[in-house]
Formats: sequence, structure tokens, C-alpha cells
Amino acid sequence: MSKLYITNAAALSPLGGSLNEIWRQILQGTVAYGHARLPGRRDFFVAETVPGSGSDIVAYASLFKEAIRRLVEQLEIEAPVDAIFFASAVGNLAEVENDIYADRPVSLEQLDFSSMETVFAETAAYGAGTKFVCVPTGCCAGLQAIGLAKTTMPRLGLKRALIMSLDFGLTPLALEAFNKINATRTYDSAMSGSPSRPFCHDRDGFLFADGGGAILVTTEEPTPSVPHIAGYGCVSSAYHMTDIATDGSSIRQSIERAIWDADITGAALDHVNLHASGTQQNDQAEYQALVDVIGPNLPPITAFKGNHGHALGGANMIEIALAWKMMTTGLLPPTAESLPVDAYEAVPPREQAVSAPMASLLKTASGFSGIHAAMIMENGNV
Repeated sequence: MSKLYITNAAALSPLGGSLNEIWRQILQGTVAYGHARLPGRRDFFVAETVPGSGSDIVAYASLFKEAIRRLVEQLEIEAPVDAIFFASAVGNLAEVENDIYADRPVSLEQLDFSSMETVFAETAAYGAGTKFVCVPTGCCAGLQAIGLAKTTMPRLGLKRALIMSLDFGLTPLALEAFNKINATRTYDSAMSGSPSRPFCHDRDGFLFADGGGAILVTTEEPTPSVPHIAGYGCVSSAYHMTDIATDGSSIRQSIERAIWDADITGAALDHVNLHASGTQQNDQAEYQALVDVIGPNLPPITAFKGNHGHALGGANMIEIALAWKMMTTGLLPPTAESLPVDAYEAVPPREQAVSAPMASLLKTASGFSGIHAAMIMENGNV
């Protein structure tokens, strides 16, 4: 079965402008959140990579393309890659909205997520023979881009690739839309602590955020050994446009497929990094899926949206980059500060970072329309 070896990783989020900066904050349990105010005194909880930008669509419009360039720079690529797999849930939405509000015409190219190839073409990652693949499949897009790369790269003889997922979706349209369907936490100026509360009894919607990440992968095992992607599974259940079946059956199926692809068992998992959006439905469904696959005694769990919110498709690659950090450092971060994490006895909080070498790790993601994806990452150094 094919493997993708991760030689470098990058990220930017409300916790910092680089993976190392974010990782330092994660190890301290830091949380990041604020609020955006739209015309009509409409307030929303947000977690912004650039503080204050969510209240100003003019300033916000350019951040998406700027972030693509910054993530590529962080990877320190010395030669063009064979392929770029680019994933996003809302794409260039901010630029499009800004043009509409300014009464400027919007082109079909602006509405095409794959037009971001022109931005990559200006970076060190892109060469004359680089293939560009766009994966616009919502909050599972990053994991699905990895699954696509894992499947296609060996078949096409591609050796090196950049995989990125990124979203800057804190726009008036998106903020109002997620609020309308009760997906996000309602703004309350009196709330103490982070509004992002995965695996807490009082969770009540996700904290809308922006950001993303990228990994540099190769199909050839490098020396010394590095963490690699060993398994992938995906299910499109078509259960509902926005709801999730809380029995976790579809999530369980995606996990089982990833485990099968990696040729391991659930008992072999040392760690699980969950989608954990902080909605009642999602967290219950993921918990049930884990119990069904692994049993009641679960391995340690991380849920990084508790630290810096949910960046839609961009959250996938931020969390994969942080998973890569956990494997390469052998450290298990604490729970985000001030979160009780009291919904399930099998998922307890941690007060500080601890040493935890990991040989195998499960990463999950879920998206609208019933899409669920799972990935197994392994570490040959443990």
C-alpha cells in the first residue's frame, strides 16, 4: 500500500503566523478568539489570523492569496514539486464579496477555486511540469486532498508534492449563513473563556476561524525516517446537508477504511486528533465512532479547535501539521486553557504537556453533506 512521507509542514492560524509559533502556543494551552462587528451592530465570535480583519471586508479580501504565498515560503522549497493539491471550502469568497459590495463586476475566474493556480505559479513550488489539482469539498477538503495524493501519485509516477488546505471565510455572508443554521456559537459579551468548547457539556456551536496549513510530501522514503501517511478512508453518507447522525456510523466507516488501508488495528492507535468542532452532534458522533472502533478505553485525544477555532477546510491541514509536530517531538499538548472537557469520562482534560512517543495516529474530519474522512499517520522512529 502506498505511503506519503512528510518532509516538512507549515501553518498559520489565530495562534501565530508560523507552525513553530502555533506549536509553542499549543504547548502552553493558549486560546485565541475575539469578535467581529458587521453593519447594523451585528456581533459574532471569531478567531482571526489577522486580528480585527473580520470586521473589514476591504482589508480581509487580500488575505487568502497572501496566505498561500506565506505557507509556500514556510516550506522552504528548493525545487518545483511534481504536483500541488490545493483544498478549500470557500475559496476566494472574501475577494468576491468585496467586489460585489463595491459594485464591481465579478468574473467566472474569481468563482473558480482552481484559478488559485496562478498564485502558486509565482512561488518556488511551481515549475513548467507541475500538475495542479483543486479539491473544493468543504471541511473535509484537506484530508481528501491527502487521500487523492496518496492514491494518484504512485500511479502517475509523481515523486514530490505540496498539499495545502486554506480558508479565509470570515465574511459577512459566511458569518450570517453559519449563524442562521445555528452552526456557530452565538455571540455573548458576558461569556468567560473561549466560545470554542469541544468535548465539553456546554458546547454549543463552533468558533468560526480562518487559516490553513501545508505539507511537503514524497513517495520515496527519506533518510532519516520521517512521519508518513499510511492509511486513508472517506465516506459520503448523504445523511443531511448540515446535520450529522449522532450514532457515528459514517465516521466509523471512514475510520475503519483508513485502518484497513494502513493495515493496522484500532488497538494499535497511540493517539487520536479529532475534528471536534464543538457542536453537540459532531462531538457525540465522533465519540461514538471511536468507542465502536477502539472500545471504551480510548487513547489520548487532542482537539485543537478548542485553541483557535474552526477554519473550515483550512483546519484540516493546521491539525495535520500539528500532528506532525506531535510525532516529531514526542510531546502531547495540554487541553486548551479553561476548558473543562467534561462530556465523556473516556476523554479527560490534560493540564500540561507530557512526553508521549507516538507510533500511529488517527486524524478525522467531517464536512457538510455527510462527508467524513480519516487518515492514519505513522512514525517509524518509535
